[in-house]
Amino acid sequence: MEKSILAGRLAASRALAGRKVLLLDADPRQGAMAQARNMHDGAMHGSLTRPRLMARAISAKGLQPELEHLVHCYHDIVIDSEGRDSMGSRSALIAARVLVVPLDGVVDATAQSGLARRIAHARSVNPELRVLLATDTQAAPAHALATQIPAARVVSLGQLYCAVFNLRS
Repeated sequence: MEKSILAGRLAASRALAGRKVLLLDADPRQGAMAQARNMHDGAMHGSLTRPRLMARAISAKGLQPELEHLVHCYHDIVIDSEGRDSMGSRSALIAARVLVVPLDGVVDATAQSGLARRIAHARSVNPELRVLLATDTQAAPAHALATQIPAARVVSLGQLYCAVFNLRS
């Protein structure tokens, strides 16, 4: 499952549960913004219940200072950042409470090592960062990646919502 779709669905699910949620799109491709527009358009045409969800694009440079202000305005903030190593993805890792890594395609060993290094760096600043490796089809690669990331947990997509928000399933 694409990360932007996953971010949009997590944010919408949380909003439908009555939470005040902000979906921040820090990815230059703005996939989460498209996801939010699709949810809004679907609700307008009667196919969905419209979640009370705010969404906005944000630059990597503005992410950290903006989060300091926004954290007091919302119950939950979901950030969709670039999957590659960038200033925006590093800022998101440092700010996050939970990192969700969707694994649904070919998992490249070099990319895994790079991700493990970025997470280790983020945890040096943000030691409480929880890491969830989400997959339904890539269990073996997910478990291999989990061995490189201390305290990472492999979860199925069906259990992801409960795992992200520390709920009993």
